[in-house]
Parts: sequence; structure tokens; C-alpha cells
Amino acid sequence: MSQSSSSLPAAPDDVLRAAGVTFRVHTHPPVRTAEDVRRETGLSVADSVKTLVFTADDDRVFLVAFPGLARLGYGRLARAVGVPRSRLRPAGEEVLRSLGMEPGGVSPVCGAPGVTVVFDAAVPGMGTVYCGSGRADRSLEVAAADLLRLAGDPLVADVADVADAPVGPGARTERPDKDEEPRPGARSPSSG
Repeated sequence: MSQSSSSLPAAPDDVLRAAGVTFRVHTHPPVRTAEDVRRETGLSVADSVKTLVFTADDDRVFLVAFPGLARLGYGRLARAVGVPRSRLRPAGEEVLRSLGMEPGGVSPVCGAPGVTVVFDAAVPGMGTVYCGSGRADRSLEVAAADLLRLAGDPLVADVADVADAPVGPGARTERPDKDEEPRPGARSPSSG
């Protein structure tokens, strides 16, 4: 999936601009975690949409957008996209680069062809949100409805656990489903 910089897809803000979408860019120090967002940007994590990138063994790429305070249910995601959990993997930096994005700045707005965008069912009702811009040092402020519209034919499914979302410094924003077996080599909370 390596591409030269001249063949990278359009940046998220360029996609928004080309579609005539109203949005605002917030510049800040680079961020990677919800705590970084709280500390470095002054933006509301509760009003944010976090996006993670996953790949499947068949080379499919999924952008998964969910509320910033929620936790992603990996099993729920796998079921929603029709991929066995064991074949769904977090994307590496090479895949991010091929999308024109960097860690800490992943956006649900993507100009790359063939990418499936998955939105948690809570996102359409969020109103105006903050999301990644493709870069870790900029965030976009945009209507959630515009994010869904620009995704073309997004998949909307219950992939996150919003009800008992973590809050406070150091809170994790993704976890395996409660009913999932731990992955081989994964540490359990008691293994410290």
C-alpha cells in the first residue's frame, strides 16, 4: 500500500471544502489520546468523534468513528463489518500514510477509494463535533450529519459502549467486548 506523496488522497479539510461543507480547523500541539485532547486543545472530548483504522485479512480498510468518551467493542465492530474478530487488526502506520493520515489525527473524512467508514449509532445524533483532520496537530469542527453524508454509504452500527464510557485522565477509550475471550498474549487487568 505504499504511495508517493503526489498520489495521496485529498486531505480531509480539502474533501470538506470541495463538498461545500462548513467547518472550522483548530490548530494545537500534536495529540494522540483523549487526555492529550483535554490537556492540549481545550476542545471537549465529550463532543468529539474518535476514529480508528482497521484492516482485514482481505485488504479491506475500515475507518471506525465513535464518540470520544466511548469505548470501542472490537467484537461488535467485527460483527458489524462481517469479519471474524481474529482477522480484524488495527492498521499500521503504512496504511495510515496511504490514507494521507498520521497517528493522532485520523479522520472519518477520507478521500481514498475503497475505504469503508463505520459510524457508531450514537454519532448521527451528536450535532457539531470535533474530529481528526488527518494530522495530529489539527482538529476539525464539523456537523456530524456532514461526516455521514460525505462518507457516501457509511455503515452505522452499535460498535461502541457509550453508557459506561470512561472519564478522567488516563481513561482507555477502546477495549475488547465484555463477552470476548482475551487474545493470546493479552494482559488481563489482574496481570498488571
